[in-house]
Amino acid sequence: MLADMETVIGFFLWLLAIGLQSGDSLHALVLPETDSHRSAGHASLQVGDGGQLGSSSPSPLTTTTTMDRVLMEERIVPSLVFQHRCADGFFRCNSTLDCIEQRRNCDKVPDCEDGSDERDCDDNVDSWYWDHLFRKRPGALNDHLPFTSCAWNDFNISCKCRVTEVLCDYKGFTVLPTSLPMDNVTLLDLTGNRFPVLNMNVFEKLPALDTLVLKHCSIEEIEPPARTLNDIYALHLDQNKLKSLPDIFFPPNTWLHILILSGNQITKLTAGNFANLDFLEELDLRDNLIESLEAEVLRPLRNLDKLYLNNNKLTKLDLGMIPILASLRTLSLARNQIRTISVGALNLPKLEHLYLSENRLRMVANNTFSKLPNLLGLFLNDNEISHFQLGSFAGINNLTTMNLQGNKFTRIDSRVLQNLTSLNHIHFSEFHHCKAALHVRVCDPKGDGISSKSHLLDNPVLRASVWIMAAVGIIGNLLVLFGRYMVGTRSSQAHAEHSLYLRHLAASDLMMGIYLAIIATADIMFRGQYLLYEEEWRASGLCAFSGFLSTLSCQSSTLLLTLVTWDRLISVTRPLYQRSGSKTRVILRLALLWGVAASAAAAPLSATDYFGPQFYGTNGVCLSIHIHDPYAMGWEYSAGLFILVNTFSLLFIGTSYLRMLQAIRVSRNETRNTLNCREKIVARRFAIIVATDCLCWMPVIVVKLVALGGVQISPSLYAWLAVMVLPVNSALNPVLYTLTTAQFKQQLTRFFYSLPCGASHELNGYDSAIDSRNSLGQMTYSTTANGSTRRIPQRKDRASINTKVYEFK
Repeated sequence: MLADMETVIGFFLWLLAIGLQSGDSLHALVLPETDSHRSAGHASLQVGDGGQLGSSSPSPLTTTTTMDRVLMEERIVPSLVFQHRCADGFFRCNSTLDCIEQRRNCDKVPDCEDGSDERDCDDNVDSWYWDHLFRKRPGALNDHLPFTSCAWNDFNISCKCRVTEVLCDYKGFTVLPTSLPMDNVTLLDLTGNRFPVLNMNVFEKLPALDTLVLKHCSIEEIEPPARTLNDIYALHLDQNKLKSLPDIFFPPNTWLHILILSGNQITKLTAGNFANLDFLEELDLRDNLIESLEAEVLRPLRNLDKLYLNNNKLTKLDLGMIPILASLRTLSLARNQIRTISVGALNLPKLEHLYLSENRLRMVANNTFSKLPNLLGLFLNDNEISHFQLGSFAGINNLTTMNLQGNKFTRIDSRVLQNLTSLNHIHFSEFHHCKAALHVRVCDPKGDGISSKSHLLDNPVLRASVWIMAAVGIIGNLLVLFGRYMVGTRSSQAHAEHSLYLRHLAASDLMMGIYLAIIATADIMFRGQYLLYEEEWRASGLCAFSGFLSTLSCQSSTLLLTLVTWDRLISVTRPLYQRSGSKTRVILRLALLWGVAASAAAAPLSATDYFGPQFYGTNGVCLSIHIHDPYAMGWEYSAGLFILVNTFSLLFIGTSYLRMLQAIRVSRNETRNTLNCREKIVARRFAIIVATDCLCWMPVIVVKLVALGGVQISPSLYAWLAVMVLPVNSALNPVLYTLTTAQFKQQLTRFFYSLPCGASHELNGYDSAIDSRNSLGQMTYSTTANGSTRRIPQRKDRASINTKVYEFK
């Protein structure tokens, strides 16, 4: 008991010490406790010669005083607190025992009392690399200083001078001006002049020269200097036409530290190219045509710190290509064509940054990087990696940043990353890969615009909107289906055919409502822990069925709207056309339409090599629109459905309604009809129909085209487009084509009045007008000059045009 009380006392003393500490002393969140930490923590609990803190009785060999024991407890209790281990995916605050979920770290909203969850959020491991790679040209480093007159200028030379810098860029020189001052020039910039054959001996006349810039000078050949070029620190020979370098480029004791050879046409390097460069720290060979390397080429560079080989023609890294460079800290092999890396090919004990992005790596084998013990940043983004072996990252336990974006792997085993205990930042293309990196404090991305690590539908407004759209789509289309069967129709065979089309359109739109209801229900099931079930959900049969439903609904609805428009166009523009009374033709037409739509929707379920194993499962809402990854497997299929088919239907529907409106106006003029108000109503309804089609299809077409053009689409825009814009027609079609039409309201009213408890029905003025036009459809008369009347059967059909339009509207 005494030991327990002393433990408690020590604990409170430690808390008091923490409370007195300055807030500036707090650091970022600590990583979850590792096995080594736990063993160290247990070892720190040893007291005296084998006594253990918290034991039931003190050791008989313990002779420390009470004060000594208390002082010892103050050192021991922090180790006890450190043993408080957060669950996987959670990280402890600095000054409290609160555990913060991974997704809530670095989300710009402080969750820890001390705000430590929002510290050290920037991934700065490669910031220096990019800043250095795109640094200012040497002649611009002192732009803040004014130019001074060059006393040595003659009438043929108009160079600029700034203190000891001479800027003679783009002056048309072919030889070095003889009038240059020789004693105090530290920087000479000859950019943009022309020196096809460069004799390096001419620069011996400049003893103080520190930086020599010969960019864009059309240099094809270099005559090496016979003696050491004094104290030149940096030599810039980039953007020339060099195809090779002299066998012995530099004489002994060369003091050169920076050599820039980027942007040439060098295809091969030999052993003597970089001999005698004992002090070289930076070698830039970017943008050349180098196909292979030999260890002897780089071996003389004992002090090399940075090596850039970006954008060359390297296809592999084998043993013996890169020697052991004991000082090398940055190696960039990005934008080559590297397909394989042999184990042991990279033996660089001090390397901190390795860039292998934009190559053609397909697999990372065991122990590929095991001889890079000090590696801090590994960049493998934009390769073709589809598989990792379990020991792919063995031996790089100090790694703090890794970039795996833009690869082809669909899943990654958590055991591949488990030894990377120092990893603070990891970057994937898709957030669901973060499931394999729960021990990493910052995992990007945190979502795809639609889903996040916690929720299938991350945006609360979007979540509510899905339920609303699902309810409207299901209830509205059920009303159409049952309403049209219940109220029946007194119309002609043409209208019966048209009504059948609308019932099939309602059935098509009903499937979209069912699809939205499935997604909304799945969101509730996975609420708060979506990342744990994300992979299982996207690979499930229910997700594939949901994708099938959405695609079938979209395509059948598009085709049915086109068919309905064609039917109306025939009715309005060809009123004398006699329709066949057989239903076989209509049934075959609908069967063909549904067969085409069903085949298009079922094709991705075949799981062929073209569509891949999870065509519908590439996102949490199981859509085939694929805006987030426009060139994913089967992208031509997706583009054909959502661009070609929709564009054709939209153009046909728009032009057809314009033709119908024109035919109605012609009919009104020929029959001397004065129903201008009715014509305005029809025109307004036509405009609403075309506008809603544009509202649904045009954003999808435009955004899909923009995404295929390489423009990055905002995840938020993608979310609203997929969940709100795409299904909008399914919710509006019942309203536009049935529920608000005069005929449906009239038939529905008569149905209710026909019920046993219904009251007698008296036609109002509007209904009377409808019946009057129906009766006029039987016969139309005209009064002659002598007062007699005559029948005009042709006018009957022209007048019926307006009746048909008003009825189906």
